[in-house]
Amino acid sequence: MSPQQKFMDFSEFFRKSPKELISEKFYDAMNSDYSDLSKYSQKCNEITVSQPKDKMIEICKKYLRFLENSKIWNEGNPQYDISILLNYWIYENLIGIYGADDNGKINTGFSALQYVWQYYNYTPKIETYHQKCNPNIDVVNHPDWNKRKEFYDYCIDYNTLYVTATNYPNKCEEYYKIIKSKIPLYQYFDQKCLTDQNNCPKFYKPCKPYNPETFIYILPCHSEIQNKEAAANATVGHSPSEKELGSGAHVHGSGLSGIEVGVHDTESTPETTEIGKKVGHSILGVAPALLTATALYRYTPIGSWVRKFGGYSPDSINDTNGGEMEEFLDNTQGSGNTFFGRGENYISYQPL
Repeated sequence: MSPQQKFMDFSEFFRKSPKELISEKFYDAMNSDYSDLSKYSQKCNEITVSQPKDKMIEICKKYLRFLENSKIWNEGNPQYDISILLNYWIYENLIGIYGADDNGKINTGFSALQYVWQYYNYTPKIETYHQKCNPNIDVVNHPDWNKRKEFYDYCIDYNTLYVTATNYPNKCEEYYKIIKSKIPLYQYFDQKCLTDQNNCPKFYKPCKPYNPETFIYILPCHSEIQNKEAAANATVGHSPSEKELGSGAHVHGSGLSGIEVGVHDTESTPETTEIGKKVGHSILGVAPALLTATALYRYTPIGSWVRKFGGYSPDSINDTNGGEMEEFLDNTQGSGNTFFGRGENYISYQPL
């Protein structure tokens, strides 16, 4: 590494991320490439994993950068369980390398990172975080892991989504749609946790109050979006009238454009009359199908951490307290920082 290059703290990657939602900013920061990763090459080159090893080495280096060089990790207590986000980041990347069905190689990848976590020579400032950030496949290894990840990500992002949609009209519709898209997730986990509590995510209960169905109707753009959806549904259900389709004198379709079925101005002879009858009968036979296709074509429309990252909540999704990211609170970019200091607008998290 040249003298001009420097180590980038994880919080700096987080702050500079163009993403707006907390979970997305975290994953974006974890994925960031930077020359400082070369510092971890020697240790990560020693890991024993399945091929392609080079991709696993990159994950290892980014994991170590977070582990050692993060002010969040070293100096603070995030208000939600960072280990869940971290383990989902690892798991998703390993699936990207080995595939969702190759549990053996995925387990080997987690084991390699556990080895690195245990034997890498550095001294964490906060031992509890050292324990929490030990890669643990049991946290994320479920058949419905992607739904669980999406559910927890939404739980982390709830404050940002709600406050932004409530206070910024130009973002309301975009965030409204994101919020609404989570309704099936809640229906899924409501049913799952009712019938199989042993497999219910541990974060289900603290995230339950953020069910979109309990508050989506009070968002400022709710009525406008409902009206748009009603109008769109009315258009889909609209049946074309005879006038809209035409009198039937002309049938337009693929290969039949401009063929007339009605009376001709040209002189009729017995021969042409007979041909006309045959052609007329043929066209009339396919006309219903053509008209149906035409109609279908024309008428069917084809928090401490939360506050300091992007929005504060006085309670938390986790039971930890702290002030880990004051150093870049004022610099956070994107919509997440546009309402700093307006704690009165925030709906609080409940502790995990």
